[in-house]
Amino acid sequence: METDAVREPVHDGARDASRAEDPVRAARLHRLAVEFNLRPDRYIDPSWLPQDWPTRYRDFASFGVRGRAVLARHLLVQSGLGERYAFGFGSLVARIALIERSALTTLAAYCGLMLHRAWLLDAPNWRTHTALVDAFGYNAMPFVLDRAPPFEAIGESLEPFRQTPRAAVDAIRQRGARLLLDFVAPEGDAIVERMRLKFARGVSEQPAYGLSAVHRQHLAELIFLCLIPERLAQWDWLF
Repeated sequence: METDAVREPVHDGARDASRAEDPVRAARLHRLAVEFNLRPDRYIDPSWLPQDWPTRYRDFASFGVRGRAVLARHLLVQSGLGERYAFGFGSLVARIALIERSALTTLAAYCGLMLHRAWLLDAPNWRTHTALVDAFGYNAMPFVLDRAPPFEAIGESLEPFRQTPRAAVDAIRQRGARLLLDFVAPEGDAIVERMRLKFARGVSEQPAYGLSAVHRQHLAELIFLCLIPERLAQWDWLF
């Protein structure tokens, strides 16, 4: 996998300067970084929990404050992250890992849809397919197919799933999440290994994308200039 630094998209200089001086924004960023490093119990996908854990331990809401702290430490040790921390989030790419889990999975889903955009354009009956509308919302397909800029750096096919649309939905989600992980991977193990805990374990079993510098640049433009501002506007402050 290439580790070339991505040229981050050009933003408005005045806006960036005002953001850098905003103490409220800085505090929010620091809070996210601390939670990301020390509190995996607040974002880990249940599929990462040990198979032999009793059912009552899988409901984190049942733990008190002290119990959650103990649980967080156990999860860090179990995942091999107990002594590896990452607090440097000057890079926009690294900050993707700080996005809250449900929003991050939404971003991954849109990345997955963009991976399959060319195939979906050639399969017009899928534009309004019930399985895709139920999974991604009624406005996702019009956005991806009609409004989003072309993303041709990497393409995937859903042909093997033409008769099993629900499996196609799973493939879209997993491939999109894998693409995000591979995009963030050069930011360091301490970041990407925590980030992968936000996705289902099966995502890490997907084949890695060999992202070239060109792939990474196209993906950066798609994520920072289109998907986050248009689909995750509540997280635009982070970037």
